[in-house]
Amino acid sequence: MPTESSLRSSGGLRACGRQRWPGAGRPLVTVITVVYNGADFIRQTIESVVNQRFESLEYIIIDGGSTDGTVDLLRSYDGVIDYWVSESDGGIYDAMNKGIACSTGKYLLFLNARDELVVELSDIAQAFEGDYALIYGKANMVGEDRMLVYIKGKRLKSSRKLITGTPLCHQAIFYRKESIGAYDATYSIIADRVLTYGIIEKCGLGKTLFLDVPIANYFEGGFSRQHQDRWKREEIAFLKSVGWHLYAEYRRLGWLWKKLRKAS
Repeated sequence: MPTESSLRSSGGLRACGRQRWPGAGRPLVTVITVVYNGADFIRQTIESVVNQRFESLEYIIIDGGSTDGTVDLLRSYDGVIDYWVSESDGGIYDAMNKGIACSTGKYLLFLNARDELVVELSDIAQAFEGDYALIYGKANMVGEDRMLVYIKGKRLKSSRKLITGTPLCHQAIFYRKESIGAYDATYSIIADRVLTYGIIEKCGLGKTLFLDVPIANYFEGGFSRQHQDRWKREEIAFLKSVGWHLYAEYRRLGWLWKKLRKAS
């Protein structure tokens, strides 16, 4: 990878850590973390990744130009992060697309700042030797008090489950890099759901593998919870885009009824 000095630009600061993978063989897994002003909580995410025993692992962090000390913290991990960048971006999924572009792993896992990788990757390493479009497992849905709220994720029986709801947690899905393409950044909240549905529709459930183990701790109360109206608008647009117009109208009317009841 290039040196930090060769990657400085007016748009931000780019830096790299171990520079381990170029010329050293392709890693089986790349973990990508996107963050903006996450100095208070990103350390737990980093530690959950860099303390893995799994050797065939690349770690990339895409920072959106933080001003709160996040960049200094990233510098302190230069020796164990393969690549990081700090510069402005167009939002969460634009940042994830940057991570995809500079990743070299066979499978990609997106672990947001605050969330934690809880599976020991060496324990599931055999799965990454297969030819799956995506590999998915469970996620521990955790509250601000670090107490377990519930466990999300089970074997999919149909891609339609991704139309009628969100049965999987994004942080518990390993995407084959050749299958992922890029997130549709016109969706600011549900682009991961749209992407996952598209991969399964194209490749079929036979090209997926379910692992009956928790992959990550996902801390509730994130961006989607803070922007419920936008989330619902995007869901309705997604339903229409895949031809489920009547169901989209049903969900729209239910959403409006719920808002009216709440306002009364």
